[in-house]
Amino acid sequence: MIFSQLKALIAHTILLSFSFCTNAQHTDLLELDGFQRHVFIADIITTYKGLIHKQISYEMFVESGEDVMFNSAPIYLALCKNLSGSYYWPGTGSEFKPTPVIDAWINENRDSLKLARTHAGCCD
Repeated sequence: MIFSQLKALIAHTILLSFSFCTNAQHTDLLELDGFQRHVFIADIITTYKGLIHKQISYEMFVESGEDVMFNSAPIYLALCKNLSGSYYWPGTGSEFKPTPVIDAWINENRDSLKLARTHAGCCD
């Protein structure tokens, strides 16, 4: 129980801190720039914060030799947006597997997510 509550608290902190929050399902992964830059394509199930899209792409930069996993299971995803309007993965802790506790928190706080400032401290 405590672990589930901690996961919900982390989700609360993270999801309010980013530009775009969604429930999404990855459909493709492109490797660019010698395995250091990846582009994920995802179908959007529900948007909780940010512009509404049916599908998005976002970049992930990793260190040389770091593995990137592709998983098509639905996830909660929090992304940043750069000055040109492209989404990017800000790092560890911006992706969550659905759990009953996180699902309940998101459903109870949909309005808060929509109203939260879009300038995200985690994205600076």
